[in-house]
Amino acid sequence: MEKRIEVGYFLPCKVAVYEKEDDVYIGLLNPTVLIESLKDDHLTMIAREVESTLKEVVDAAK
Repeated sequence: MEKRIEVGYFLPCKVAVYEKEDDVYIGLLNPTVLIESLKDDHLTMIAREVESTLKEVVDAAK
């Protein structure tokens, strides 16, 4: 498998947590959107798994 050094630009996945007007917000960029520019099906599949896991973590934190 050819290594895609460009993936380093997307990692680690950025997650923002902040408080505004007594509410806490959690947000993240979707890894699938970020990885699309590489046009690599294998990496897209991994990005989907990562995104799913991150969304589960965010939902559990609510």
